[in-house]
Amino acid sequence: MADLLRIRAKNHQGLSWEFVEREMVGYRLELDHPPIQKINDADIYQVELVGTSKEKTRKIATVRLVAKVQELKDWEKITEVAGFWIPKDDLRAILILIHHGTDVILIGEKGTGKTTFSFMLAKTLGWQEPLKVDIGMIKRTSDLFGSDAAHEGSTYFARSPLFDYIERAITAHEKGLESQFIVIFDEINRVHSKSSEGLHGLFDDTRQLTISTSEGGRIINLPPNIHFIGTMNQGANYTGTFEVDEALKDRFIPFKMKPMPIDYEVNKLVQEIGVSEAQALAVAQVARTLRDAANAGQITYAPSYRACRAVARMIKHSMELRMATIKGFLGWYQGDLSFDDKGEVADANAEVAKAFSALRMKGMAKTK
Repeated sequence: MADLLRIRAKNHQGLSWEFVEREMVGYRLELDHPPIQKINDADIYQVELVGTSKEKTRKIATVRLVAKVQELKDWEKITEVAGFWIPKDDLRAILILIHHGTDVILIGEKGTGKTTFSFMLAKTLGWQEPLKVDIGMIKRTSDLFGSDAAHEGSTYFARSPLFDYIERAITAHEKGLESQFIVIFDEINRVHSKSSEGLHGLFDDTRQLTISTSEGGRIINLPPNIHFIGTMNQGANYTGTFEVDEALKDRFIPFKMKPMPIDYEVNKLVQEIGVSEAQALAVAQVARTLRDAANAGQITYAPSYRACRAVARMIKHSMELRMATIKGFLGWYQGDLSFDDKGEVADANAEVAKAFSALRMKGMAKTK
């Protein structure tokens, strides 16, 4: 009997196969019989070569399944996160990295769902609910883990939520529980220079922290069941941000989160708010128009999905689109939206007038 070969399943948009052996690369692979069991993406089987043939310029190898040699773990079978639009290759890479102890950072525009994705990823994996740390609020390293406080003439160490969360992970690991924990450092590019060095020990290979308390220094060794995800808004338009230092860059693998496709946005509004598809599409198109105007530098504010959700709620309660748009989208723009006797915007130079004009040009708003 000839030596068995190995093939790998690719089950994204239909089942296909590829050879693992280098010498068989270039062959189109066919099974002599359809599989009778479920085939997962990246499953590896040993197969017997039945025969080869040639069709024009393509070489074809026909094989017979013999035995599965690689069973995917549960997390390896995840191909999507409900409600999110992240490319499959990016999701697969993120899953691989966090399961092997490498931390990731999600970079994208406001409203691309970086933080929400992290929570939903944990839920999809069956992990503990993440802890979100608003890094911009951390002014000193001690604020990350706690600080000394006075009470009735004595001093004690007031632990931070991050300190407690880490201790939960340590306890779970020591007790042999399979629970996994995620800390989300939200908007990590807002980290202050005085506290950034305190983060390094969380992410480097030592996984060791030294915390100063009223009782003296305390060394904490981070267990393998705690993972870190950073989120980051990138660009000069985000006030209060800092350039991420090289040490932190070296400790994260970056992934860019793209804006939500309009079909996802429409579907989410329908599912979450209960508006009709036509109403959801109208809201999404208004938001898209304002985002395009903001990207072109005509206005300063680009509404996120959160704002779409608010507008959709007003429409759900019988407010018409024009008024819901004014109340939900236009309030952040400079100036008052008022109209003259002819029904034109009174102050055409105001930012809110420019936003309203962008909508009118698309036929999405009418003056009185």
